[in-house]
Amino acid sequence: MKDDSIDMQAALKVLKRRLIMKAGELSAYIPNRTQLRRLAQTGELVEIGAGFYAHPSVDPFVGAVLATAKAFPDAVISNVTALVIHGLSDERIDRIDVDVARSRSIRNKLVRAHRVPARLLIGAVSHRFHGQRIRIHSRERALCEAYRIDPGGAIFFKALKRYVRAGELNADQVAAFDEVLGTAALTSLSQELADG
Repeated sequence: MKDDSIDMQAALKVLKRRLIMKAGELSAYIPNRTQLRRLAQTGELVEIGAGFYAHPSVDPFVGAVLATAKAFPDAVISNVTALVIHGLSDERIDRIDVDVARSRSIRNKLVRAHRVPARLLIGAVSHRFHGQRIRIHSRERALCEAYRIDPGGAIFFKALKRYVRAGELNADQVAAFDEVLGTAALTSLSQELADG
């Protein structure tokens, strides 16, 4: 039988490389769930929720995003969470926003699920986030979503200014999402470019 401290060191080494792991994956190193909870209570591991644990060096937001992407691979990270990941906002995130089909239901303390019609499940891209792949709305889709959330408000205008400053503008994509979502982000984008 292996020494528990050796198992713990091996678990931390693997966890540091992977950032997050399910409790079941950690059972190869720490077979007892009670031990996992104790290690989380002492801060040697961080319990994220939904059966996921992170290395103590992992930012809680990063851990929550990665756990969400792993737990719900068919969901698309959306709304303000997508804006933050794309660098278009610096809002505080308490739960990860995801879009899912209306036929799907997610109840989990990690996420705020938005059940949307199939016609609005557009604009998902694969994005590299802290070495992992996540499904997220594109920058243009996120910008139009910001307009939908806060038309003419601070969230949208901050996102718009950051989008323009970052460069790599895709007005055709913004126009396409505007049409489907019923937003007017392109008009504001055109005005911002004319003023700049």
